[in-house]
Order: sequence, then structure tokens, then C-alpha cells
Amino acid sequence: MDTGLKMRSAKEADPSRPRGIALETAVLSRSRRFGFSALVVLALLVVVAPLSPVTARSAPYMEWPTVGRVTQPFGCTGFKLEPRRGDCAHFHAGIDIANKRGTPIRAAAAGTIAYVGREPWYHGTDRAWVVIISHGSRVKTIYVHLIAKPMAGIKKGNHVDRGQLIGLMGSSGRSTGPHLHFGVWVNRVGVDPVKFMSSGAPALK
Repeated sequence: MDTGLKMRSAKEADPSRPRGIALETAVLSRSRRFGFSALVVLALLVVVAPLSPVTARSAPYMEWPTVGRVTQPFGCTGFKLEPRRGDCAHFHAGIDIANKRGTPIRAAAAGTIAYVGREPWYHGTDRAWVVIISHGSRVKTIYVHLIAKPMAGIKKGNHVDRGQLIGLMGSSGRSTGPHLHFGVWVNRVGVDPVKFMSSGAPALK
């Protein structure tokens, strides 16, 4: 309905009503209708807009890199060798999975090898053997305490598929026994790996 028709309708409904009031009512009605339409469009954009890569990948898309028993979960811990983080006096930024020496370690998700070798963030003589895989969107997985032995095809820049063998469980570095320290980094900050897994714990084998 155009403005002129609204004005005529207003006059016919109340002949004594001033023309200015009728015009103001018509403009206000159109403004309200435009505002409602804008809200509907914004709501549709929110629904159909794609999520950011990191948010979209919050749904499980990884698999556990090995089998065994979880000996230390992610988060606050009583293990005094772990560093402080926030309100935690000792914080474990990954998950420890223990099993016998030589247990296969596999890529949790497809990606590109970003690093292979002795842990780069520590410069002591007892550095662990580490593999780091980049999965895009600033997401990386880290695999620590592996047997210090390069695997065929596992070198920086190479692509790996999910489930591909990348190393063997060992006890290199500062370790109390054969186990894998598995971590997930998002924007260089350790996050709980369980959030990326299709199951809450690795298989016990």
C-alpha cells in the first residue's frame, strides 16, 4: 500500500483528523515494517552463514592416536612437575596415554607434518622425541615421548592421513615410563583433546 492510499484511508476513517497526523502515522507504519524486515534478514544470515574454521571443527573429527590407559587427563593436576596455568598450581595441557613400549602412534587427523625431532620448547639434555602435525585453521596436534627414531615418510612438509603411523610409543625426555603425551593446540594454546574426539577415551588394548 502506498503512502497516498494510507493518507486517504486515514482521512476517510476520521475526516476531522489533521492531514499531518495521518502522514506521520503512515510514515511510522512503514518504518516499523522496514525494521521488522531487517530483523528477519539478519536472523536468516545468522542461520545460514558458515561457521569460522576453528568453530566448525569443534565437532569431533579426530580419532585417538593410540590405545592404552589414560594416566593423566587434561587440566589441573597434582603432578608437581607440570607448570602453573591460571588458577591451577600445576596444569597438564594434554592427555597421557600409557601402554607398552613400541605401541603404534597414529595421526589423529589428516594434516601436514610441521615438526619432527627433539622437543623445540625445551633445551635440556633430556629432550623428548616429538611429532607435530598442522591441521589448518591454526589447529595442531602434538605427540610427545616417542621412541627417538624417524619413521619412513614422516618428515616436515609431508602430508599424513588420519590413522597413518607416525611413530612408536616410548619414554624419551622427562618421562616416568612408556606413554604418549597427546595434545591439541588451537592458536598456540593447549585445549582439551576430548572435545575433538568421537569417543571419550582411547581403547584399552
